[in-house]
Amino acid sequence: MRGFTALAERLEPAALAVELNRFYEIASRAIFLHDGTLDKLVGDQVMAFFGAPIERADHAERAVNAAREIFSTMSAGAAKNLRLGAGISTGEAFVGNVGGGAVTDYTVLGDTVNVAARLQGEAGAGEILVGEETYARIAGQFPGAVRRELMLKGKSEAVAAWQIV
Repeated sequence: MRGFTALAERLEPAALAVELNRFYEIASRAIFLHDGTLDKLVGDQVMAFFGAPIERADHAERAVNAAREIFSTMSAGAAKNLRLGAGISTGEAFVGNVGGGAVTDYTVLGDTVNVAARLQGEAGAGEILVGEETYARIAGQFPGAVRRELMLKGKSEAVAAWQIV
């Protein structure tokens, strides 16, 4: 979400929770509809991955379609005042349980995940930014996408990204 801190400043905590829960419901529904795995609800963000635990050749397309559906549903309904940005990256990642003892978490880890998080941070309201490998898989659907070179936090070199929405 964009502007969440300002929203939190204006709303009572209970009203803020209502808005956040509306976003989580919409996002979760779209992720599951496109066979994604909801990894985490992180404050004003959701983290999901596609292609695991069931491998799917079209996982990049599914991720993009889920993001587009979240944007569309949010802007059409009662949550239209909440502004969103999304980042999607495709590549190898560790998928499995991390942690130890009584606390474990089924998640994804690796550079691909970090790039997605950084792209999300760079995306403006209404933007979906995708990494190079993601765009290679969906380019035919978005021939007018705008290419950007971004210096992402923690990366030693610029990363190519495409703004598809």
